Amino acid sequence: MTSWIRRRRRDKQLAREASWVEERVVVTADSDWLSVVFEPMGAVYEIHPGEHLTIVFEGPTTDPGAVDHRADHVSVAPGLVGRMSVFDSAGDEIDVETGAIL
Repeated sequence: MTSWIRRRRRDKQLAREASWVEERVVVTADSDWLSVVFEPMGAVYEIHPGEHLTIVFEGPTTDPGAVDHRADHVSVAPGLVGRMSVFDSAGDEIDVETGAIL
């Protein structure tokens, strides 16, 4: 019974992910340092002028994720049931829970 339940959960997960979309957004620091806050974790990553972050959202077509440009920082959040990956200019992945390079 436990094996059957696990298999059903895995099948549901695969079906859900098959209908997800992937969206890439590039956030660039133009003339000044830019603080990027990863929500809801609250981790902060700062990018230098001329550098950028590539943010990859994976989630349902209705809400794959969002980038909100605020006065003093940029807020980045995955959708309600989505996933988010972030890469710096060199292609290194940023940990969205700590703001450190993985």
